[in-house]
Amino acid sequence: MSKLIVFLIAMLTSIVHAQVSFSQRSLQLAAHHYTLNYDINIEKRSLVASGVITVINTSKKNADHIPLRLYRLLSVSSLLDSKGNDLEFTQRVLSNEDWPVLQTNYIEIKLDTPLKPNQLFQFQINFDGLLRGYSETGMNYVKDNISREFSIIRMDALAYPLVTYPNDRVNKKAKFWLNTYEYDVTINVPEGLVVANGGELLSHSTRNGVSTYRYVNKLPAWRMDFAVANYQRYSKGNYSVFSWESQQASFQLLEKIAATFDLYTKWFGPLQKDLGYTFIEVPEDYGAQADVTAVIQDAKGFKELDRVYHEISHQWNVKTLDTYSPRWNEGLATFLEELTLDKFGKSGHLRTQTEKNLLHLKKVIKENPLYTKTAFIDYGKHGLNSYITGMVFFHLLYDLVGAKKFNEVMGGFYRTYYSTGATTEQFVQYIKKFANVSLEHFFEEWAYSSKYSKRLVYFKSYTQLYEFYKSKNQIKPTAHTD
Repeated sequence: MSKLIVFLIAMLTSIVHAQVSFSQRSLQLAAHHYTLNYDINIEKRSLVASGVITVINTSKKNADHIPLRLYRLLSVSSLLDSKGNDLEFTQRVLSNEDWPVLQTNYIEIKLDTPLKPNQLFQFQINFDGLLRGYSETGMNYVKDNISREFSIIRMDALAYPLVTYPNDRVNKKAKFWLNTYEYDVTINVPEGLVVANGGELLSHSTRNGVSTYRYVNKLPAWRMDFAVANYQRYSKGNYSVFSWESQQASFQLLEKIAATFDLYTKWFGPLQKDLGYTFIEVPEDYGAQADVTAVIQDAKGFKELDRVYHEISHQWNVKTLDTYSPRWNEGLATFLEELTLDKFGKSGHLRTQTEKNLLHLKKVIKENPLYTKTAFIDYGKHGLNSYITGMVFFHLLYDLVGAKKFNEVMGGFYRTYYSTGATTEQFVQYIKKFANVSLEHFFEEWAYSSKYSKRLVYFKSYTQLYEFYKSKNQIKPTAHTD
């Protein structure tokens, strides 16, 4: 009888635990090191992977399990501890609690001995399966697949295990993007194909029709991207390009990349850590993502240099400490891409593009009333697009303080907060402190209220908008402003 009671209690506990919403949990762990080996099977359009993952308890409480997520068509076949003993785990395909259309394979590893704060835990993992993208979620750029023409292993499709829950609010609350890790990844592909990555290539060999590439990170990473295609690699100094464009076009791109890094270094100062940079071409509409030493850029972006400038400028960003960031860095990058085009020979382009963006914003604001109710600093909470609004914001700021001061402030903010990261509020206060004019009214309307939206709709041109804020921001802080 007593055994039956114990069994029933255990079953009830298990059921209750299974029904607990992920929203009630806290993400306590983070990836510390990945050692992975991938075998890419082009004929079956599948992959087989194995390796060792080390996690760390970043919280202040003991952790009794490890949460992992993989792509929905990837399945874990075994999990072992560092001594080779089987680990107890469950896996099931689940919809994200706060984004139901996104389905992932959620794996939960039970820990017999709770993991203490700052303690590391290492385990072996084997998984395999298919990649078919996530276009059904609205992430149309995530077309990730395995094929002879192009394959990619990246975070966006969860092609490697991520230490997260199927609840983005919980993950964001833990600010998981602040955690960096080391990686050592080996990828085996059919001979003739090339594996591209922004890390250091430790080895490359070909045997029995299989080419093996081994990469390790150059700097602590927050994401991994491995693209497989019939690439050619071109280099100039610290910069490299993996491309299927012509040799002439690839070297022309390298020239522009080098010139852009030189220009931004002149404007904002040198990068705190510069170990070179790699551009990796991916098919059109596969998106663009920048890491600390590389960017993957779709084929269209390889020809449209403004998108190259955009991604390079992100190297002078700092990590956000906001739980829901308005992503002002995207607005800054959008402004800088247009400014750089202007400086590299397309005189007048910046003003022309800003006028176009203003017309676009007038339409967006009329179609989506949420913009008339939301301060720019709260864009992240409501999922609003900061690229275009942010571009106009930074163009105004650039003209209000002048090019020299703008560059000094942006470079100074980067150097001050490179190691720690910063909130949007810290960004605003830093600019107000070091700007050469009063920006109280400007930030009151743009950062802390939605008044800017009324100005965007009311004024007919950028010149009128700028003159309005110029007149307001020349008034002493003690004077009355409406």
